[in-house]
Amino acid sequence: MNAIELNGISLASLVLRIAIGTNLLGHGLVRIGNKYGVFREWMNTLFSNTPIPSTLISTMGYIIPPMELLLGVLILIGWQTKLSLLLASLLMCSLIFGMCLLEKWEIVGIQMIYMVCYFLALYSVENQILSIDSFLKMRNL
Repeated sequence: MNAIELNGISLASLVLRIAIGTNLLGHGLVRIGNKYGVFREWMNTLFSNTPIPSTLISTMGYIIPPMELLLGVLILIGWQTKLSLLLASLLMCSLIFGMCLLEKWEIVGIQMIYMVCYFLALYSVENQILSIDSFLKMRNL
């Protein structure tokens, strides 16, 4: 693409990227601030009766909110989008695993819909527009 091409795939990629980025950013913002400790305690309580070691639960409680925040920003602005979407997908896989251990199948179903969205975003990442990645790509032509 030599110039911004507003075809269906590029527009769909943009809208999906904005939705995914906003979702992650919102999750991260809500959980960071003064609710950071509440989120970590909730994680520890929620997974206390699972085979996951408490150290890993605590670590994930610290990692998840800043990862959501960072990945949300990166995906929204479209910088290192492919890597950011891949990392967000792997984060979602870890959340799916946790919900499977808790037998929260309705949540797993919702998370699988997120995975379809990540798949579509990754599948169309080369067609993205209005992103730092696409701007840098155009400059290098």
